[in-house]
Amino acid sequence: MLDVFFGMDPLIVALGILGLLFLLKLLYVPSNSPPGPTGYPLVGNFPLFMSGSKTKLFKRLRQTYGDVFSLRLGSKRMVVINGYKALKEAFVKNADVFSERPPDVYTSKRTSNGKGMVDNSGETWKQTRAFSLRAMKDFGFGKRSMESRILEEVSVFLEVLEKSSGDAFALGTTAQISVSNIICSISFGERYAHDDEIFKTLMLTIDNIVDALSKAAITNFFPILRYFPDKLTGVEALSTNYRTVRRFMQEQIDKHRATFQRDNIRDFIDTVIKEQIANGKTGVLDDENVAIVLYNMFVAGTETTATTIKWAILFLIHFPNVQTKLRDEVDDVIGPSRAPSMDDKAEMPYTDAFIHETLRMSNLVPYSLLHGVKCNTTFQGYTLRTDDYIVPNLESASFDESLFMDPHTFNPDRFIGEDGKLNGKEHYVLTFSLGRRVCFGESLARMELFLFLTSLVQRFNLLPEDDVNLPSLESVPGVVNHPREFKFRAVKIK
Repeated sequence: MLDVFFGMDPLIVALGILGLLFLLKLLYVPSNSPPGPTGYPLVGNFPLFMSGSKTKLFKRLRQTYGDVFSLRLGSKRMVVINGYKALKEAFVKNADVFSERPPDVYTSKRTSNGKGMVDNSGETWKQTRAFSLRAMKDFGFGKRSMESRILEEVSVFLEVLEKSSGDAFALGTTAQISVSNIICSISFGERYAHDDEIFKTLMLTIDNIVDALSKAAITNFFPILRYFPDKLTGVEALSTNYRTVRRFMQEQIDKHRATFQRDNIRDFIDTVIKEQIANGKTGVLDDENVAIVLYNMFVAGTETTATTIKWAILFLIHFPNVQTKLRDEVDDVIGPSRAPSMDDKAEMPYTDAFIHETLRMSNLVPYSLLHGVKCNTTFQGYTLRTDDYIVPNLESASFDESLFMDPHTFNPDRFIGEDGKLNGKEHYVLTFSLGRRVCFGESLARMELFLFLTSLVQRFNLLPEDDVNLPSLESVPGVVNHPREFKFRAVKIK
């Protein structure tokens, strides 16, 4: 027997040993690990994900194993954290540990290469975020001074809807362009027309990135799939579309550098160039890092808000009684003629409640983005490792029956207390995530949603294309849950 073994090709023996070690690694379950279902060799618990809805799967596993459970997907262990209390404990109370991104995420390497604000970690991420926030605030980011810029885009948005003359109309890229123009004005110092074909193509490219990311995510868990045809994985499509947007951002930097004037700082890019001249193009100020920061702001400042506007319109045409209550409040506080203002918000609790219910029910980013832990740590009695993928299950809070009665029913009144004001339940809506990785543009997004939606119901009565066959409320699942494409009628109120 030994003679046969020693007579084998050394390369085959080495590969066999490595394969055995790899298999043992996959099958090894460290002591004190978060509980979870038993998996299969090589694929782990992947068959569970193929069996149906991830929402139903996670709900079932939470009922069986508790608020912290684990799944094995290929070569990686995924730890899912569920419930408002556990999410707060991890990402707020233990933010120092849980604010990292996991190492060796293949899709990140093929796109941002760990740079920018979203995929970055550690001290570089902290410096990038701090510098970006400071620079953006100089141009009104998150401040009341942004109101005039937002209302300018709201006006154009309403004009586009008015041109439909009450006929059935699909938003397409209209909402994306309107919202993205706001972040463009701060970042690049310019805006784009709704009929600008190049910019419309850029909006579609961003949609392609979000779609491809959902498909390509499997390669993070099964490295062998990285060598499979792109039709199966979408990795090349993800990289190609990402490079297109990355080139657009670099072009903006180059244009600004060619026209830069030290005594006329126009926008975020000029602020960066001024710092580069003073301190050099290193670290946070590296052109690649800056371009990816611009991309992060561009996508985060467009995708979430634009998609929420689409969901809001969908809910308004499904629930005309809600639209009536919303319009009544707009009429009482703002009236039919003047533009809404953020000063009005304090007197409009139902509008605020409607926005929160839209964010909750749309379940926009149900699992946030992957987190990692800074060091091996113990959480709720279980050991988490630095190579684990940590998943914040945000939808577990949004649809928790202990927090929201009849959670799958659209009902803005759930946020209104007996005194007619918000009752505090709005804090359980975690659409923008939580902790240090909370969405960079949350304050701007909330301002945009209030001004866009109040202006919309003030000007138009929103009706379905077909009164009998209403569009589906089912989402297109992905990293971001989009509503299915639908048409509606925007009838101008006289």
